Amino acid sequence: MIRRILIAIALVVGLAWATSAFFTVDATETALVTRFGRPLDGTKGPGIHVKAPWPIDQVVRLDGRLLVFDNEPTEMLTQDKKNVLVDSFVCWRITDPLRFAQTVQNRAEAEARLLDLSSSELGATIGAEPMESFLDPNGGEVRYSAVSSKVADAMNQITQESFGIQVVDFRINGFNLPAQNRGSVIDRMRAERSRQATRYRSEGEEAALKIEAETAAERERILAFARAQAESLKGVGEAEALRILGQAYSQDPEFYRFVRSLESYEKILGEETTVFLESDSKLLQHLEGK
Repeated sequence: MIRRILIAIALVVGLAWATSAFFTVDATETALVTRFGRPLDGTKGPGIHVKAPWPIDQVVRLDGRLLVFDNEPTEMLTQDKKNVLVDSFVCWRITDPLRFAQTVQNRAEAEARLLDLSSSELGATIGAEPMESFLDPNGGEVRYSAVSSKVADAMNQITQESFGIQVVDFRINGFNLPAQNRGSVIDRMRAERSRQATRYRSEGEEAALKIEAETAAERERILAFARAQAESLKGVGEAEALRILGQAYSQDPEFYRFVRSLESYEKILGEETTVFLESDSKLLQHLEGK
């Protein structure tokens, strides 16, 4: 009886040992097989694979996805000796699983190396830039993108060769000032904005005065031209009127004198006007029917 139990136990253990030769790799993973702790050549992709049973071979599973490592805010020094707090993150992936397994081995160790590298490269890059490259009170263009690209390139060159890691991207997602410096910088920015506002108002007032002066000059020019045109047209009209009047007078001088006399009567005689004239006055000629 005991012998049968021992045989059954041995069969179960043997079966379990034999099934350990099979393993599966998830779609999000890459696997390495190690033999007595030493990695074998080649990697295993998603699917079912075979290896030597444990403890001869073991499987090291590595994440094949794009990973994100968020750094803690770090205080750094700019070129002009200003303290700043920089928050950043790194996007990375494993491109050489064998080298990764031989060097950093796991994600926690890899992110520790990335933290050291990013802090070193970012500190050196920010140390070569003045404060205005990141916080410009004049409203100029800041250099977050250029600094991030420079740090990413420097990190990627090291991590690819040393750890089998590709730094896909590096970004600054927070840039602030330490509490002890924040007030003075804000006051400086307010003073700069006030100075700019004063300059803009002054330039606006100067432009307004210039426009008003130009408008007044243009108005006088237009009026002078209009007056000259009016006088010219008036002179032409008067000349034409005199010409027409002369022609009319030459055609019938007697009728013209008669009309002029009637116009004179209209001007000097009213309804209640009494006029004493001499009997031979020319003014009475038409009234007497002469």
